[in-house]
Amino acid sequence: MGKKLSRIIKWLFGLFLISLFGFLLLNKFNLSTLTSLTNELTSHPGLVFAMVIGYTCSFLMRSWCWRLLVDRRIPLKVYLAGIFYSLFFNHLLPFKGGEAVRMGVLAHKQKGQWTTSVQSVVILRAIDLFWLGVFAMIGAEIFGISVSKTFLLGMLVFFLASAFVIFLYVRKKSDAGFLYKQFTMMKKLLKSPYMVLIFVLSCFTWIAEGIVVYAVAGFAHHFTYSNAMWVTALSVGSGIFQLAPGGLATYESVMSFSLHQVGFGLEEAFSIALVTHAFKYAYSIIAGLVAFYLYPLRFQELKSFMKKKGETS
Repeated sequence: MGKKLSRIIKWLFGLFLISLFGFLLLNKFNLSTLTSLTNELTSHPGLVFAMVIGYTCSFLMRSWCWRLLVDRRIPLKVYLAGIFYSLFFNHLLPFKGGEAVRMGVLAHKQKGQWTTSVQSVVILRAIDLFWLGVFAMIGAEIFGISVSKTFLLGMLVFFLASAFVIFLYVRKKSDAGFLYKQFTMMKKLLKSPYMVLIFVLSCFTWIAEGIVVYAVAGFAHHFTYSNAMWVTALSVGSGIFQLAPGGLATYESVMSFSLHQVGFGLEEAFSIALVTHAFKYAYSIIAGLVAFYLYPLRFQELKSFMKKKGETS
């Protein structure tokens, strides 16, 4: 029941954001503004280089976090390949299908240890969401946007209560039970001596990723890096409502309206969102090629990962 309800909520929010994208496309899209912004950005190759370096550093740090959490004996390139495969397929498939491939790459390297792979990705994604939430709330306070403390407290209580119920349920299961194995592995991973370092590195991954929005929108003198971090947190966070490949439409809608909150007109904000997302799409394609070079896999293997993940999550 809970899973069905979450899907309904996801679809409702996702369709709402797609509708906003349609409104922006019909009413705020201006080809000359988009062309001017693109020309201005490409005329500053140093900025484009900074975007590539900052974005790449964010993925290198994520790979390092994953390696610290799971097994330092596995080369960093395997973890990076998993993340790059995930990035590539997330921009080709709806519903973040690339996450299954990311898990599959590590499970393949570990001779089929899917439990470790699944739980490590779940933990790292939860840490990512934590930092996105922190940046979003800090930004809201800085920009004077009202955030209901009652709502936030209610969400925290709901999360803790849900976790406690799951904990009690799993405790009753036998050692051979699927949920028990998942819970045991997660508990083992959470006891990692590198957990504090992983938390810190995860924070820096989002700071590094903020360079993409900052570089594209930074031609406006009033746009600061704290603005960029807030916009990044909201835009990437909207991925939980992703219905189209790469978060198409949801990403642009949330970024446009968050940029509007910090002083951009909707026409310019929409163009910035389109250019930013176009850069990430282009990067994801190159990342897919790099992933195949670092850790070559056959298409049938990649396809099997997506099927297998459904049995293990």
